Amino acid sequence: MERRRFLALTAGVAGAQFAVTPAKLRAFAAPHESDQASARQPVFVPSGFTRKIDGANERAPSPSGMFDTEVVRSSDSDGRLATYVFPIGDHHPYTGAPLHVHHQQDEWLYILAGEFVAEVGGKRMRLKPGDSLLMPMKVPHRWTVAQAAHCGAIHLYSPAGLMEMDWSPVARDEDPKNMKVRRAEFEKHGLTLLGGPLNKEEIDNTV
Repeated sequence: MERRRFLALTAGVAGAQFAVTPAKLRAFAAPHESDQASARQPVFVPSGFTRKIDGANERAPSPSGMFDTEVVRSSDSDGRLATYVFPIGDHHPYTGAPLHVHHQQDEWLYILAGEFVAEVGGKRMRLKPGDSLLMPMKVPHRWTVAQAAHCGAIHLYSPAGLMEMDWSPVARDEDPKNMKVRRAEFEKHGLTLLGGPLNKEEIDNTV
């Protein structure tokens, strides 16, 4: 067969196969009746509320600690996404996450207000409003509030997996005698605890 005629015929078959027809649009727009029960629903969390592990919304505590407001849980997205808001307000300066590694989640951080300092793979950087940072899975990292108390940020984890963030209080206790319990709590959430958070000198010296 002549090459030009062959290419024209092939293009015609492909065009017919992938053409968007009204029938195909209706199939995408309206799921079959049997799929209605399993269709995912929107998740709305009002301002000032956080999402509980049972799927209910409850009023969030005033800004003071880490991950005060959870707006998308792993269970909301079939394990694809988890989102946490570090609400804009006065937090404790020089406090943040210890050195750890995610085995199955990428972590993305977006700065809303104030300044943070992050360390990823041994490299430190100062983050200001509008900055964003991807901390890839399997790369050790940590982040912390910098000198100023007034700050805020958004964290995304994907795929969410076990990142539900219902941590035991001892997981944040830096008392050496609780290290075994802290490590077990991190492992329960699919992470490995590798060390402590950045200290004041490390934060102050990061530009």
